[in-house]
Amino acid sequence: MASMVASAGRGTAARIAPSRGSTLDVICAGEALWDLAPSGGASLRFRPGGGAVNAAVALARSGLRVGLAAALGDDAPGRALLARVAAAGVDVAGVALIPTRQGLLVLEDTGGARHMVAHRAEDDLPLSVPEGWAAPVLLLSGISPALAPIAALCRAARAARRTGTVVVVDLNARWRLWAGRDPRVLHALLREADVVRCSAADLAGLGLDDAQVRAAMRPSATLVLTQGAGAARAAGPFGEIALAPPVVAETRAAGAGDAFTAAICAEIARAGDHGPERPDLWTRAIQRGHAAASAKVGRR
Repeated sequence: MASMVASAGRGTAARIAPSRGSTLDVICAGEALWDLAPSGGASLRFRPGGGAVNAAVALARSGLRVGLAAALGDDAPGRALLARVAAAGVDVAGVALIPTRQGLLVLEDTGGARHMVAHRAEDDLPLSVPEGWAAPVLLLSGISPALAPIAALCRAARAARRTGTVVVVDLNARWRLWAGRDPRVLHALLREADVVRCSAADLAGLGLDDAQVRAAMRPSATLVLTQGAGAARAAGPFGEIALAPPVVAETRAAGAGDAFTAAICAEIARAGDHGPERPDLWTRAIQRGHAAASAKVGRR
């Protein structure tokens, strides 16, 4: 599967405006892509993709009010993607159209191993949230930590937390995009998160383990670690919860991890906090994450 990046340009910090009443339930910030997937024979089908887009569409389909903060190329592919995401019920007022050239991400499946090659513009992905937006949850999702300046993401997270917004970071690492970069630069972003979601594959790609990630996070934060067909674990001030997923034929369908993350964000938005002292909330969040990921696998 290939992913066409319809976004690039020098980044600016996302800004979450203070608000007495949330206008949205979740704000998703990150990259927006066209995924190119086989459609039988020699044809390909285009579908909206990228961690932030996948999560935003899933949240909108669940009935939540969700906004997308991203950047797209100001051209036919970018505008078509914008229209598709808007048609899914996502508020796209936070999407900037930037005159720039397209990038391309190619993902190959070879004997169960996945390899990603990136060809993209040199400038960084900009993130800009409209001043009037506010939400209980800000999700920084997808490959954006590799593409966007970490400092800009940290400023976005700090601004959100000052208004009481729960910051969720989905590492969703792609090791080829991190080639030559020290994964420890992520520590600054991890310190700003209330919730970090990652997979065992993410950590392996970054050369980190869950203890190192946990050590970089604030004591009040929660780490959610998924392991494919293995149990997902949530660890925080409430202790640790481990729940196995349903048995499915495949555990690595594209977008399954984003669906899991979206379910976590939905649970936090409905609860009004990230449940640092509530194991019941995290039990429900993991159960719903498993259900959402399994449904994604079934729809593939």
